[in-house]
Amino acid sequence: MITILRTEFYFLVGFFLYAHGQHILVPDVPYGTDHEQIMDIYLPASESSVVSKVVVLVHGGAWFSGEKADMLEFIPFLKRDFPDYCIANMNYRLGTHESPGFPKQVDDFDLALTYLRGTFTNNVTFALFGTSAGAHLSMLYSYSRNVNENNDVKIIVSHVGPPDLTDPSYVGNPLYNGLFYNLVGPCLYAECPDLYNATSPIIYVDERSPKTIGFYGDFDLQVPSTQMPLLRNKLDLFGVTNKFKVYQGGHGWNWSDQDKEDLRVEITQFFNDHW
Repeated sequence: MITILRTEFYFLVGFFLYAHGQHILVPDVPYGTDHEQIMDIYLPASESSVVSKVVVLVHGGAWFSGEKADMLEFIPFLKRDFPDYCIANMNYRLGTHESPGFPKQVDDFDLALTYLRGTFTNNVTFALFGTSAGAHLSMLYSYSRNVNENNDVKIIVSHVGPPDLTDPSYVGNPLYNGLFYNLVGPCLYAECPDLYNATSPIIYVDERSPKTIGFYGDFDLQVPSTQMPLLRNKLDLFGVTNKFKVYQGGHGWNWSDQDKEDLRVEITQFFNDHW
């Protein structure tokens, strides 16, 4: 039986309860006080389920746009392949030049996962599944903060997420000037290298880092081809389990149906083997 600790969450379940395939959807659950700090929670429909694993979906949008609806394409296969997992699809506070995403967006991960940890009577572990900027933030939070605090993020899925903002492919190419302003503020790498280092997930990788699976395009104008090997090599250096695949196409959206299905199969297998 799913047991809920939070009385307010129990009320939300009773108020919004409706079946959603093999899961029960509770929409727009607030995990903070800001209107952007909400998430949809999909609970296993079976009364015999005891939730021990939670997949957290994190949308992209270059740190300044996007919403949880952008991740809906991934929910059907997660519900199908993992009927006993809880799925949380989160929004987070968006960044601007005046109010950059760092560190508030990483703080939102702390708030969201703290809320989810307190939702169930038993301990849970997490997989963070992000796309683009959401993958970057998932890696940044897990590599830099989670290992020093709760260490309960066990898997990262990086769907076209940039791990190294200090890569010469970025900082040496004027075409990328301003790409990270909504994350770090209007400051180029040459002006504030410490900030670009602090927001590069790869900097924090060590032997405690979560197992990582990643998917990248071979002609991605937003994530240079150098990014994936840099991350893979750093994870290998510290003996962290990882797997990466490169598909034909750009930033995920124009991959073939066959490759998109392969991505789903690879994620399912990685979860089953390592979580």
